[in-house]
Amino acid sequence: MPEITEITKESLSSMALSDSKVLPIGEDLGGELATSVENPPPSGELEGASIRSDEVQEIISAVPSWMIRWGITLIFGLIVMLISLSWFIKYPDIIFGNATLTTLEPPVKLVVKSSGKLTNILFSDGATIEKNQVIAEMENPVTQEGIEFLKDYVLAVRDYLTSPKNELPLATKKHVFGAMQTTFNDLQKNLKDLQELKQNNFSVQKINSLKSKIVQYKKLIVISSKQLSLLKEELKNAEEKYKADQQLYEKGYTAKMEFYKEETLLRQKQMDLENLNKVETEQQITLINLQQELNDAEFQYQENERTLTNNILANLLELENGIENWQQNYSFIAPISGKLVWIEKIHQNQFIESGKSLFAITTNNEKLIALVTIPAIGFGKIQTGQTARIKLNNYPSYEFGHLEGMVSKLTEIPNENSYQVEISLNNGMTSSYNKQLTFTPEMTGTAEIVTDDLRVMQRIFNQFNKLFDRDTNTNASVSSTLSK
Repeated sequence: MPEITEITKESLSSMALSDSKVLPIGEDLGGELATSVENPPPSGELEGASIRSDEVQEIISAVPSWMIRWGITLIFGLIVMLISLSWFIKYPDIIFGNATLTTLEPPVKLVVKSSGKLTNILFSDGATIEKNQVIAEMENPVTQEGIEFLKDYVLAVRDYLTSPKNELPLATKKHVFGAMQTTFNDLQKNLKDLQELKQNNFSVQKINSLKSKIVQYKKLIVISSKQLSLLKEELKNAEEKYKADQQLYEKGYTAKMEFYKEETLLRQKQMDLENLNKVETEQQITLINLQQELNDAEFQYQENERTLTNNILANLLELENGIENWQQNYSFIAPISGKLVWIEKIHQNQFIESGKSLFAITTNNEKLIALVTIPAIGFGKIQTGQTARIKLNNYPSYEFGHLEGMVSKLTEIPNENSYQVEISLNNGMTSSYNKQLTFTPEMTGTAEIVTDDLRVMQRIFNQFNKLFDRDTNTNASVSSTLSK
């Protein structure tokens, strides 16, 4: 509804009075004005004349502007439109992280284990190498030739221990093995002792002699057993004859002296049987002693052989550990096959500090991935299959574009309050500007992971919830402080 301006009588009187004051001083107003001043009209006529003036009529009849008539409606419509837009408009969050570009099988770095001079460089930058090839050597008391000799010698000794028919390997060449020299000398001594033990005929002859004695004693015991059986038969016959003679003697058919003679023969047979039993028992005891002596001799021989063999195996294990330590501390050996990359420019006889990475070996696997470190805040929004953008430090994104990828794997356990995300590159090294970028190992950059869409209204309410939670926490802390 248009607004109506109320004009009071006082305002009209003041307007009329002001109109009379704007006339110039000294202007001849005529007789009519003088007459009106001397004889003013009645108050009713003055009010009617003022109301009917043009200015007042213009104010009364003026229509208010559209802003005044429709302003509230317009503002309400704008508010409704903004609320509707905040509900329908969605856009995703972007989680940022530090990215490192690598292959599915990451490159292997070779680190200096002990400080020293780089004495020998065998392969140049970019060379193709095979597994277990020596790349370079550090200054050390043992040469590569000596290490190779030790490797072959250890294998030869192990072959000898597994097959005694092989010839005993004894070192004829003289090498310097540094800290492994003492172990190598002990190995040589134990090998010589083992050789002497096996070539010493005394121990072997003693064992063989005892075995022969045992065989002969077993034969003697068999003979004694047969003699004992025969003697038992004779004793049985003698006892029967003695009984017959005894009956004849009692009846008086045999002389007394003849009977005593037969009794003496019987007692002699019994004594012979007891003596033969004694001999057989002594033979059994002797056989047992010979068997025990043979067991002791064989045990002593085997124990000496076992002791020397165990000492040799311990020496071999120490040498193998020494070779492994030498390779780790003083040489760079390729753990895998691939392409050799010099991490920095090096030269022969250069002093290298320990802990420094000199070389890296990259595999021929062409599948590239990006490993992204994400802080714990906001990590829960990331899911597999989400889109990611990789902006490399080597290639400015405004000139070369970015690499496009997809989240393929998430780690479940944090590392120092951060998580690692694996991103597979959809188009390899082809950027969003269709430019082919050159891959170098361990390229770094920034990753932008696009999460799920969220409505504008939801974001607004989230901010209110954040403020509410902050106020609640503040009030709680104040209350706890006051209670204390």
